[in-house]
Amino acid sequence: MSTNRSTYLLAAMLGVLAARGLGPETLDPWRGWMAFKQFAREVAETPDPGVSVQIQPLGHRGPIRLYLLRQVVTLEGKRLEPTGGVVCEFTFAPRRRLPRRWEAWSFESATFERFVDVVEQYPLFADLMVTRPRESAVYWEDA
Repeated sequence: MSTNRSTYLLAAMLGVLAARGLGPETLDPWRGWMAFKQFAREVAETPDPGVSVQIQPLGHRGPIRLYLLRQVVTLEGKRLEPTGGVVCEFTFAPRRRLPRRWEAWSFESATFERFVDVVEQYPLFADLMVTRPRESAVYWEDA
């Protein structure tokens, strides 16, 4: 992955946040999601490198992590291989009941709008959107 590409994408996400008056360490989930969708649309590519929403419980009575990921891929032979991505991460307090791990990818839906519908209709995602996170961060992560 080119350092310029990763720097550009991370700067683009941070720019969307700044334009909305938001900081990566103090994001509320709904505003972060709105900004992330805008970012994903602005840097869309063909073929779709993949936008993902992932919910990962970190064990019984452990925190829950919500990841919004805009993946970057490179062509290696005839395959697209992930090289990294821009991540918007939220950490939430544990739940009484341990939720299941869940993820959705944009390339599994016919359109980006349908992907957004799938994500926003998932009950735990909807619940997390109105929950105050313990932490939030925006960063580049290598694959």
